[in-house]
Amino acid sequence: MTNPATAPRPGRSSTERAVTPPSVVDAERTKLAIDAAGIGTWDFNPVTGSLVWSDRCRLAFGLAGEAPVDYQGFLEAVHPDDRARVDRGVQDALDPHGTGQFDMEYRTRWSDGAVRWVIAKGRAIFDEIGGEHRAVRFLGSIVDVTERRRAEDYSRLLAEASTLLASSLDVEVMLAGVARLACQRLADAVIVDLTDETGAARRTTAIDRDARKAELMRRARELAPTLSEWSDAHPVVRAIRQQRTVRLESVTAGDRDRMAQTDAHRAVIRQLGLSSLVAVPLVARGRALGAITFFRTTTRPGYDSGEQTVAEELARRTATAIENAQLYRAAVAASQAKSHFLASMSHELRTPLTAIIGYEELLADGITGPVTDTQRHQLGRIKASATHLLGLIDEILTFSRVEAGSERAHIECVCIRTALDEAAAIVEPLVADHGLELKIELPDGPIVAQTDAQKLRQILVNLLSNATKFTERGTITMGARREGRQLLLYVRDTGLGIAPENLARIFEPFWQVDQELTRRLSGTGLGLTVSRRLAQMLGGELTVESQIGKGSTFTLQLPLDA
Repeated sequence: MTNPATAPRPGRSSTERAVTPPSVVDAERTKLAIDAAGIGTWDFNPVTGSLVWSDRCRLAFGLAGEAPVDYQGFLEAVHPDDRARVDRGVQDALDPHGTGQFDMEYRTRWSDGAVRWVIAKGRAIFDEIGGEHRAVRFLGSIVDVTERRRAEDYSRLLAEASTLLASSLDVEVMLAGVARLACQRLADAVIVDLTDETGAARRTTAIDRDARKAELMRRARELAPTLSEWSDAHPVVRAIRQQRTVRLESVTAGDRDRMAQTDAHRAVIRQLGLSSLVAVPLVARGRALGAITFFRTTTRPGYDSGEQTVAEELARRTATAIENAQLYRAAVAASQAKSHFLASMSHELRTPLTAIIGYEELLADGITGPVTDTQRHQLGRIKASATHLLGLIDEILTFSRVEAGSERAHIECVCIRTALDEAAAIVEPLVADHGLELKIELPDGPIVAQTDAQKLRQILVNLLSNATKFTERGTITMGARREGRQLLLYVRDTGLGIAPENLARIFEPFWQVDQELTRRLSGTGLGLTVSRRLAQMLGGELTVESQIGKGSTFTLQLPLDA
């Protein structure tokens, strides 16, 4: 049976059949495969100067049509900053004494200003011409890697922006830094507008990558109207009020009119040469904090959707950082107000309490007349209660000073044995009233440290008082030992112990383990907080180990040398 594919057509002999040579078929298949892989090819003849490019290769250089392009035309399509480097690479590849290889990543610049990144690889073929070993052909390929480079560049931009935003809580500093980064990678100019609680906006940042336009940007910032004066069609107004991105791929004269309310402001915008923009709202927790606007000038193409995505992510991270800074400032202000209130109230309470204690002593000493034993006992109860209340007030005052940063350490040479003896003498009456035993453990020989004696004594008294309060029977042990250049002081009790989940919380201000128990035993809930912060002020740390029903050990670690 005759194969239809090979049968002779009517009117032709079998020898006249049109058959495509296998080499042509293979060449076509290879060309299709290369094109499908996104690879452009070029063929340069150094002898004749002819240069043949594939369509994809022309596309990478922004060259349309079939017009011939010689070597000089190729160089002119290379980005000016890379042109000399590329030319040297080509000449080195064509050098008979070189490797004959070309492998380089560089930029091309299209006639409309667009910039593309390509990876070019080539190989020179040499032959003898007129007795000289010369390059007779230079073949190679080009792959457009612009999207990969942009992705890498934008990833670095976002990473650097995150680092910058995390490095400061000053909103003005953060925004200026983000604007500068964006001007390096994403924009020619960046403007940031922030809104307050009333919705009023203020322009905080205006930066242009061209230093020569710094004065224009300053004037644009000064001349910019307030948000309430802007037209509803203004891109920034739309971005803030609608909480969505506004992108203008081409800024028209009408757009410029909408961005200005005065002739002077309009003239400045015209001089800046803005050609496209992306206005992105700064939104955190559903509230618009303002907008960040990225501009390009007439020398660069407009923004595309990929760049808009990067701008939106940058704005999202910026908005989060702004909100964090605002929350931090609010927390600091609240803390300062609280500390100020506590200090003021404590001072007001301390004065009458001191007078009460003074009058009690006058009465108890019989200065104002004879006192019976029963009266003296009652006066003693008054003094004990007033002294206890005065101690609580002093604790609050210390906490307020530490919170406000007004507490200072006075470093001196301190004998640790003396510090422990003084702390023990203060709490011994309290320990005795609870029927407990107080032990002091010290190594042989003196221990001397460079620290603040008064603050050290206050820490130890707080720890001993706390141990006494929560120990019903047994022993309280206070001791000290050296470990290298560190001094470890500890207070160990046989009391109730602390549950593992509460070990970290006991150092929080005003937090108490057992509300029912602490109401019965009294206290401000500040003793351990103050003790830890004083320890840190002295360059050390206060830690705790505890087991329920077996007691607790608080360890104060201090440097022997300040």
